[in-house]
Amino acid sequence: MQPHGRTTVLLFVLFQALYALTSSGNAFRVPDEFEVYFQVEHLVDAGDLSVPQTLAIRQPRIVNGQVVGSQPIFYGKFGVDHRPYAPYGPFAAFLALPHHLAARAIAWIAGVPRAPLPGGLPWVFLVGGLTTLFTATGAALAVAGFHRAALALGAPPGTALVLSLLLGGATVLWVYGVSFYCEGWQAAMLIWAAALLIEARAGSAADPARIAGAAALLMLVGLTKVTGMVFTPAFVLAVLAERMVPARSRLQVAIALSAGIAAAVAIHLTWNAYRFGLPFDFGYDASETVTHMPPQLFRLADVPRGLVMSLVTPGKGLIVWAPALLLAATSLRDFWRRQPAVALGVVVAGVTGLLFFAAYLFPEAGYSHGPRTLVPIVPLLLLPAVARPIEQRSRAAVAACAIAGFTIALLATSVSFLEDQGIGGDLGRGAALAYYERIDPPPGRAWNRYRLAYVPFVRTLSAGQWPSGDAVGHGLDYLPHHLARARRELPGGAAIPLWLVWAMPMFWLAMLAAAAAALQRESRVDSADLQVRRAGHA
Repeated sequence: MQPHGRTTVLLFVLFQALYALTSSGNAFRVPDEFEVYFQVEHLVDAGDLSVPQTLAIRQPRIVNGQVVGSQPIFYGKFGVDHRPYAPYGPFAAFLALPHHLAARAIAWIAGVPRAPLPGGLPWVFLVGGLTTLFTATGAALAVAGFHRAALALGAPPGTALVLSLLLGGATVLWVYGVSFYCEGWQAAMLIWAAALLIEARAGSAADPARIAGAAALLMLVGLTKVTGMVFTPAFVLAVLAERMVPARSRLQVAIALSAGIAAAVAIHLTWNAYRFGLPFDFGYDASETVTHMPPQLFRLADVPRGLVMSLVTPGKGLIVWAPALLLAATSLRDFWRRQPAVALGVVVAGVTGLLFFAAYLFPEAGYSHGPRTLVPIVPLLLLPAVARPIEQRSRAAVAACAIAGFTIALLATSVSFLEDQGIGGDLGRGAALAYYERIDPPPGRAWNRYRLAYVPFVRTLSAGQWPSGDAVGHGLDYLPHHLARARRELPGGAAIPLWLVWAMPMFWLAMLAAAAAALQRESRVDSADLQVRRAGHA
């Protein structure tokens, strides 16, 4: 095991437990979540990634303000084989597959039968809720990867530990460890790729394996969600700029990484051609809000507004949702001086991501908490903070970042973004505006635009919907709460045993306490070792 590798493992266990304990367990809020769940469910049932189940989920169809029947909530396109496909990367379903199989096993052990709907709703709700825990694993791996990268950069053990705790417990990463979005997994892939490449600079015998692992991770980032590929060229630039490595070796590593990125592009284009007959048709359907098709995906004129949204607004601002990044910003100059190549990669990834998504058709990434599009690079952006030991920082500044980040993350995990942001109701003409506002857009752009003045949680709290809610899946947004309501209110819900509702949080709480105690012991050992080394140098 690597030096301090036990601490890295304990950090993973700690945040796996925390994220699982606070998981929403609700995979059925919006297509970005339930269509990925249906991908993995149908993968097991039928061996393919189409999502016919989504056609059974219907919503009112409104024409000229009048309800005229219903229509399926399907976000995607029908393929050349006449089957419905979601517009998401093919690897997301495979990431969730182990958790989904475990969820089916738990449902079988608990005696919850799978039956045709609506009688089978308890099984779907339980298995879907347990499958959601796959994002907890991804986000926890991101924390562990950051710790590994921080140590590889020469951070003192105490500094690496504190910054890892801030990342996992006081940034938006926590929020994406409890929903069914895959950004936490992308964050893990990117930061572990960085850690492997930083370690490879030492020139150990394991270098080829590390480089191959980094290339594979960059490939999987794109296969999980295609927009994640915008961050990957920064890794190639960082490798080429690394003066600690001979030029020939740098070029070889850059070629290996580029091959991984190119493989992701080739697989995606092949996947698109297989589904839709066109390699550049990714399956996104914006016809609901873009009246002049085809959509204009990027618009430079929107970049200033998009940057303001992504950096400082209450609902989406990176600084608001990850205040620990202020510690990285104050250390960037020192970090650049000590680690110029890594610093270049971090800056390029950040700038590229900010500009790309600021110009994008939907810079807010639909209904979601915080800066969803930038979550994959939050661990990378925190790396410059390792340039200054935690002992040399203001305790008040560190505490302020911890308290502010923890508070907003806890609030976000406690209330569904869907409930807070009022899907649909704030899009009608004359309706009270909350998350979106209606505009008269230029051709190819959407008529629903994110409101810069949106403040999260206020609407839900003022409406008195928290924590009770008005239906199963609403209210306090934690899996045990949802399962308890499903058990009481769904047809056949009593099939979900009461012991299962409470056994899960007790299990995760015990794991959380054990990991926290072990981490405390480990940090004491590290502190004692550091004092011995300092005494020896003296």
